[in-house]
Amino acid sequence: MEKIVYLDRDAVRAHFRSPDFPHEWRDYGVTAPTETIERLRHATIAITNKTFLREPELSQLSQLRLIVVSATGVDRIDLDYCRRHKITVCNVPNYAERSVPEHVLMMMLALRRNLIAYRRR
Repeated sequence: MEKIVYLDRDAVRAHFRSPDFPHEWRDYGVTAPTETIERLRHATIAITNKTFLREPELSQLSQLRLIVVSATGVDRIDLDYCRRHKITVCNVPNYAERSVPEHVLMMMLALRRNLIAYRRR
């Protein structure tokens, strides 16, 4: 049975479907660096957004097989360590692939037309 731990659930305001395989799921709103190892001690799957998972922590988590980053970046994860120890790391693909370019375009138009100053006046 998989043991899933979400380390910083408060960072994402979304509903998650329950996996369709046998599992135990544990949510923590926020995880301090000093709490990471204890919370993941028996986990096979870790879900994180803000918590760092580097070699000092990962080397103490022998059951961990998958790290899911509930965002686009993986800069908080020690990818080299994960590769060497066959821990799969994945993130949210295609996150904001439409909304960010739309926002950038609208900001360019606002700057070009000086809409912020116009609105103030």
